[in-house]
Amino acid sequence: MSNNKDRNGLDPANESEENINTSSGENTGDTGNTSGGELLDIVKKQREGKLSSDKEEKPADSDPDSEDEAPRPKKEKKKANIKTLKHGMMSTVLTLVFIAAVVLVNVIATVIFERYPLTLDLTQEKRFSISDQSVDYVKGINVDVLITVFATEENFDALSDYTRQASEVIKKFKHYNDRISYRYVDMDSNPDIIAEYGTDAVMPYNIMFETNPTEDVKRTRNVSLLDLVKFKDEFVTSLNQYYGTDISGMLNYYGGSDIRVLQTFGGYVEASRADEAFTSALMAVTDPNPTTAVFLTGRKELDTLPYLHSLLEANGYQVKDIDITKEDIPEEATVVIIPAPAEDYLDTEVKKLSDYLDNGGKMGKQMLYAASASQPETKNLDEFLEEWGIKIGKGVICEQKSEMFYMRPYYTVSDYVSDNFTQDMTSSSFKLINVGSRPISLLFDERNNNGTEAYVTSSEDAVVLDISTGEQLAKGKQTYVAVASKAVFSTEDGSGTYSNIIVYGSAESLSDSYLSYTQFGNREYVLSLLNGTTHKTSTGITIEPKVITGNVFDLTDAQSSALQWTFTLIIPVIVLIIGGVIWLRRKNR
Repeated sequence: MSNNKDRNGLDPANESEENINTSSGENTGDTGNTSGGELLDIVKKQREGKLSSDKEEKPADSDPDSEDEAPRPKKEKKKANIKTLKHGMMSTVLTLVFIAAVVLVNVIATVIFERYPLTLDLTQEKRFSISDQSVDYVKGINVDVLITVFATEENFDALSDYTRQASEVIKKFKHYNDRISYRYVDMDSNPDIIAEYGTDAVMPYNIMFETNPTEDVKRTRNVSLLDLVKFKDEFVTSLNQYYGTDISGMLNYYGGSDIRVLQTFGGYVEASRADEAFTSALMAVTDPNPTTAVFLTGRKELDTLPYLHSLLEANGYQVKDIDITKEDIPEEATVVIIPAPAEDYLDTEVKKLSDYLDNGGKMGKQMLYAASASQPETKNLDEFLEEWGIKIGKGVICEQKSEMFYMRPYYTVSDYVSDNFTQDMTSSSFKLINVGSRPISLLFDERNNNGTEAYVTSSEDAVVLDISTGEQLAKGKQTYVAVASKAVFSTEDGSGTYSNIIVYGSAESLSDSYLSYTQFGNREYVLSLLNGTTHKTSTGITIEPKVITGNVFDLTDAQSSALQWTFTLIIPVIVLIIGGVIWLRRKNR
């Protein structure tokens, strides 16, 4: 048998078999004289070894299967560049949006604050703020109120620290209630304003509060420059003791010019009363049921009681003065006040009092009569009071124990006070000072529908002395304040309506000096009496005057301008720079 082999020593027939076996998935081969099965095994092992070697030595990127992925690094770099560009664009957009938002907020804030001013009071004593009680009252006003300042705003603010503070209080009122509006009117440029309000009502730098009339009645309250300030107690006392006058007297001395009084005695001003004066004015013009107090003049009254005027006005009373010799008591009067007339009333004038209190048989009217040891005899008035059950005696009440008087025996101190009409007293224990009080006697306790009661009394050791001779006229407990009442009763439910006469034995106890003393309760007590008898509801508002002295943190014009530029320009520019830096850093990453 011939041994036909090719040059490689392989049998062609076996090669064909190998191909067949390989194509069928088996690795076969033949070398030399090796049998067919062994040859297939050898070829299979060689191929497996070669393949294994090729996998180990051939780089991953040389694999034919991966040839199509060779450009991948360039594509990834392109995607990274696009991603960076997107981040940069996003940062730019966000920066521009933020800057636009800052500018928009500044514009909106400017518009809002011009419409609704928002200020921060950085002064030491909060001079430009108003009390929480005033805020509550102002927020509750439900009628339109116009405040007119009779001066330009620039001139008014430049007059003093107190007028500047008053301007800020007015603006606070507007801020808390849109129904309150204000204006500054230059009287020289607007002469018609005098004709509108009248020459007596309009003075330079005065402030007029008025309701915008929705009906026929228009209520007004005028606040003067002197109403805006509180003078030191020592100064007021000195005027009274050494010059026999008060602030009102000084105003008359300077021809009614409160500007001159304020400029002359400004060094004696202790505190601002703008908050108190303005809130009181608002109370007076917005009260739906106003209480009117009328001071009767024309009979050479020994004291006009200006502090009592101010006290009632400050607590929402409408206060008027009428000359009893020429005018009738107005129908709207709730209480009339007679401060120690030095001349007796005529019969016609006494009848005015009687008709007023009787009120057509309906009662419900009140009267306060203040006597004085300096009065001459007033027979008609005395008889009128006796009909109501009260007699005012001669002499003055003195206390013998030192703890019961102040400096002099006839400057007596009393804490024997009835509980009636003490509803508005802030303290349950208080003392009243009675200056040279005449004794009051009660002629009966009760008779028909009339009754009397002692409200303020002395100790058991008190005496009544004739001040001209020193003679002792009486001894024992005496009455300083009494109330006489007449009533009419309803036939339906039996309820009573009362007219009352409050009688003080001393008009001096109601004078400016003693009503302003804080160590005594005279001011609170007379107000509580009048509120109680007139059925006026106390607002409970007690406003402390603001002392404008000492070191304060006020903004100068330069500081105010600096703050304005800071918030409208500097801060937006800083934000822009920071945004630009952040954008550049992100772009160059």
